[in-house]
Amino acid sequence: MIIYLLLRMGSFHHIFMKMIYSSLNIGLFITAALMLASCSPAPSGGQNITYPSDEQITAALDAQLASDPNSAAARELIQTLGGEKGKLRYSIHQVIYRESAYEVHYDAVLVMGQPGEQSLQALYARMIPEEERAKLPDTALATYSEWLKNHAETLQKSPDQKAQGQALGNTLAALGECYGGVKPGAEVVVMKGLGAQLLPERKGLYAEKLAMPNAVVRCLPI
Repeated sequence: MIIYLLLRMGSFHHIFMKMIYSSLNIGLFITAALMLASCSPAPSGGQNITYPSDEQITAALDAQLASDPNSAAARELIQTLGGEKGKLRYSIHQVIYRESAYEVHYDAVLVMGQPGEQSLQALYARMIPEEERAKLPDTALATYSEWLKNHAETLQKSPDQKAQGQALGNTLAALGECYGGVKPGAEVVVMKGLGAQLLPERKGLYAEKLAMPNAVVRCLPI
């Protein structure tokens, strides 16, 4: 009987020890999990990042366009196509935080301040050499358009200027699709896939243009 009781006690002791080891293992597992959690990087939402508003981004991009000497031709082209009341708007798709700076992905949209036919007339007048333009019977859009189409066909007949003629013909076709029948107040996407880096500075944000691999020029003469 005594032997039986000792065996039973040994069995209980064995079970009891297994329970202790199991508890210790669970405790160690929980402790390790807590340690790993404390070492894991905090989610971006916990960094208290303040992103610039669309208005702030637009102001920085406008300032860059206005101050960049290399953008003088672009500013003049925007005024020609958009008119005096035309303006450039930025369609912002993504803002990425990069170590105290912001990378902005956007499209450039021209808000028309005049009818599209008027824009094409003014642009085509600039594309025709002055001495050739003086020979034309009038300044109508159809007259300018006809001269440029004939010029493109003439260039394509020359092996050395064939590529230039094809480019001019393609440009005329694209511009006609972009601005033909467009009313004042309408929006025309002129460039897609643009990018800029915004850096904090004393007066706000300073924009630096980025070379984007997928940038596409639309509705602008190339």
